[in-house]
Amino acid sequence: MITIQLQIILLITSIITFMVIINLIRKYNLELKYSLLWLFFCFVNVLLAAFSNLAIMIANLLSIKEPVNAIFLLSFIFQFFLIFSLTLTISRISNKFTQLVQEVGLLKKEVEKIKNTQSVER
Repeated sequence: MITIQLQIILLITSIITFMVIINLIRKYNLELKYSLLWLFFCFVNVLLAAFSNLAIMIANLLSIKEPVNAIFLLSFIFQFFLIFSLTLTISRISNKFTQLVQEVGLLKKEVEKIKNTQSVER
């Protein structure tokens, strides 16, 4: 069984996290596409805190004795997906950055060629 203290802590932290994420989205400090996973996590935490029977049902489904351990497992899985998602994003951005640096290098070389041709013509 999940204690009432744990339910309250889960509920309060989830609501605070939800409000912070919404505020960051509103101020354009966080893009919506990156915040969807966090919003989903907050929603699941609110459900688990509000309906402890849901956590018990998930624990029984996964053959876990204590519902709290099921919540920890779900949190661990969430963190894994979050880290994987961030790794993919960083990889894409790194590839784009490398491509942009190469393009800038080629453009600089082309500009130097044009400058050298113009200085030779004078």
